[in-house]
Amino acid sequence: MSRKGIFTEKIVEAVARIASEITKPEDYTTPILAKHTVEAIRNIGVYLRPERLDAIYCELCGKGPFTRKGYYIHLIRVHSSEIQSLVEEEAERILKLLK
Repeated sequence: MSRKGIFTEKIVEAVARIASEITKPEDYTTPILAKHTVEAIRNIGVYLRPERLDAIYCELCGKGPFTRKGYYIHLIRVHSSEIQSLVEEEAERILKLLK
């Protein structure tokens, strides 16, 4: 796997962890990524977080119900490219606001 693929995989994994509430948004930090990218990861993770945790349904496709771990796995396996695109768009939006 290329470096870009590994990098993308880590970003998607972070979003999925936040969305499934395995990781709290405020707990996600990394010295490798720019601040606007970290903020984009947090924002998309919170956006994909379901409103109710007793019956978790995917915010992107509506499938479910899932457990937290099941939702995490679903996001990584099914929506990896969509999550990557959402993070890129959000990071660009945030960067434009900073200029």
